[in-house]
Amino acid sequence: MRIVLLGKAGRLLKVAVGAVVVLTLVAAVFVYGREYRSTKVDRTNAMQVVRPVAEPAAPAVSDFFTEYRLERDRVRSERSDLLREVLRTAKTEEARVKAQDAVLKLALEKQRESEMENLIKARGFADALVFVRDSSVSAVVKAQTLNREEVIQVADVIGRVSGVKPEDITISAKP
Repeated sequence: MRIVLLGKAGRLLKVAVGAVVVLTLVAAVFVYGREYRSTKVDRTNAMQVVRPVAEPAAPAVSDFFTEYRLERDRVRSERSDLLREVLRTAKTEEARVKAQDAVLKLALEKQRESEMENLIKARGFADALVFVRDSSVSAVVKAQTLNREEVIQVADVIGRVSGVKPEDITISAKP
């Protein structure tokens, strides 16, 4: 299905969507490219158990979790600004409704990620980051390693809040 938008609003929407895609890719490369841990999959219950491969050569200057949250908030702010501009300049009701839906989805995504992160921390973990995608959720928990019970605890929280099936949940440890 291809949607054709005419005029300045259509071009702005195309630029906004392109910018969002590029920013999302940059954020993904940033997150997954930096000191990411390999995972060993436990196929007996379709959950992933993570073990660190090696420690980084030099400690990071700033906290990974804080740094990522700042980057995530910056990207979301840019997405939100672009969507508000589309809302302001939309020439058709259809374009306005789509932009409103995107703003609502962005707000709900942020709320669910925050709720899951706080619930994981309430389970005794020092920190956690949660990344919600369309049909999957990834979490990075601040820990040297995670045992099976800890993975199950985190997966339980994510599954209850997000409704995602356990096999679509990835959990990693990051010291």
